[in-house]
This record gives sequence, C-alpha cells and structure tokens, in this order.
Amino acid sequence: MLNLAICDNNKKDSKKIETIIKNYMEKKRITYEIFQFQSGEILLQFHGNLDAIFLDIAMEGMNGIQAGKKLHEWNRNIKIIYTTSYQQYALQAMNNVHAFAYLEKPVRKSKAEQQLDEIIRYVKEEHENMEIIKFEIIEITRDGRLDYKIKSFEINDIYYFEYINRKIKIKLRNEEYFFVDKMKYVSTKMQPYNFEVCHQNFLVNLIHIKKIKGYEVYLNNNEKLPVSQKKSAEFRKKLNTFIQRSI
Repeated sequence: MLNLAICDNNKKDSKKIETIIKNYMEKKRITYEIFQFQSGEILLQFHGNLDAIFLDIAMEGMNGIQAGKKLHEWNRNIKIIYTTSYQQYALQAMNNVHAFAYLEKPVRKSKAEQQLDEIIRYVKEEHENMEIIKFEIIEITRDGRLDYKIKSFEINDIYYFEYINRKIKIKLRNEEYFFVDKMKYVSTKMQPYNFEVCHQNFLVNLIHIKKIKGYEVYLNNNEKLPVSQKKSAEFRKKLNTFIQRSI
C-alpha cells in the first residue's frame, strides 16, 4: 500500500491534487491512503510513514521548504513533490532541499500523473531491494508452552533492539517480538544495516532517528531511547556520518 500526503493551506488546490491521486490509483488498481494537512506545523506532528508528499511551498507560518527539510531529516526515503505558483520558490526548494520533483500551480493532471508513475517505480524498486533478516523468536502457545519459530523481518521495519530480562526485544512500529541472544552478537550482525549502539541495552536503526537531544534519541514513531554518556560522542559522530551519506 502507498501512503501519500498532501500539505496545502489552499483547499481548492488540495482538493484538485486529491482527485488526481484518487482517479490515478483507482485506474491503476493500487491500494493507497491519503493524509491531508493544512500547514507545515500540523504535518510535522504526524508520526506515520509516508512514501511521498505533495507539499506546497508558500504556506503561512512554516513554509514548505522548512517543513521539507525536517521531513527529509526524519525520513530520507520520502519523495517530496513541491507545488507552487511562484517559480523563484521552486528554484529555492531545489537548491535547499532534497526534492523529488516540482509542479507548477495550477497542477496539471498529466504532470501529476507523470510524478505518480515515477513514485511507484521508485517505491517498487526500493521494496524489491529490501533486505530481509531472520531471527528465532519466542512464541507462547495456547496451552502456555514456549515455542520457537524462525521469522523474517524487513530491515527498515525494525526500529530498535532492547536487551530486557535476559531476552532481546525486536521493536517494530506496532509489534514486538522476543528472542534469546547476547546484545554484542546482535550488534555485530546488524552493523552492516546502519544499526548502532546508543546504550548498553539498546541497538537503534539510524534510519528511524528524528533527532538527538542531550542524552536521548527521538524516533519517528514518537518513542525516546537513552544515550549513555560514555557512548554519546561516538554515537553522534556515526549518526552524522549516516545522515551525510543519505543526503
């Protein structure tokens, strides 16, 4: 399923883009969900995953360029399609933000559909190249016995690992699983996939970090993880290197 968003304080423009997206998705028989926001401030309060967003540049308060910078920091895979009536704003957006495309208002159906074609192609390639990893998780049967099963996980679906009560928890957005292992072995196994230790009990996926403040890491699912003082400097350095590689 594709998660798409529209952020525009002009209701008429927003409705037009929404209609284009709905007609396109139904014609292509693609499952989708559209989220709508009227300002950059409201958009940045949203904690769900988005594949792409049609983002107006000239909004009151926080403009689209400012909101786009924050979005890309939190989710480096999001496709940002800027919309504006002012060409000079589009050039500014292209120079300052990792934009996927630019559409001039009033948005034309053919141009918007062309960008939707590109979005679907990119998302499909990303899913095809998605890396899978397996763990032997613990499940409790109906009669109360412990059962051990091999389960596959998409790397990017994992937010963090936590060592707790002699087991390791795998945390996804809305699910969690447990398996038995030592944190140092899990850390070695996950290091090639941009996971780093922020605390002796936590191994976090760098792709899901929204920001780091003091000795806490803020994730894009609204959770916070501790950062140990001893590991803080090294962890920040690794996070900054990852962000620069992703730009």
